Amino acid sequence: MTDNMNIAKKAGKGLAAYLTDWKNLLAHSLLGCLLLLIAIIAPVVWWMKLILIVCLVTLNILRMRWSKARKAKKAVLAKAVE
Repeated sequence: MTDNMNIAKKAGKGLAAYLTDWKNLLAHSLLGCLLLLIAIIAPVVWWMKLILIVCLVTLNILRMRWSKARKAKKAVLAKAVE
């Protein structure tokens, strides 16, 4: 039972971090505007929209992980210099 609770807590924290990152919000709002514009000009199949959203989420998660690792590396280097 505690394993499930830990997994749920990790997922909740990750989702909260993802949804509160301003770069993710900007990317999703721009994607929404782009999809709306494309839908007005030329209808797009739903699965193409879904693939685009999945790619955006994946790239944002990778960017967040890379940014976190880079900040941790800078912190370690700053401590080493002191």
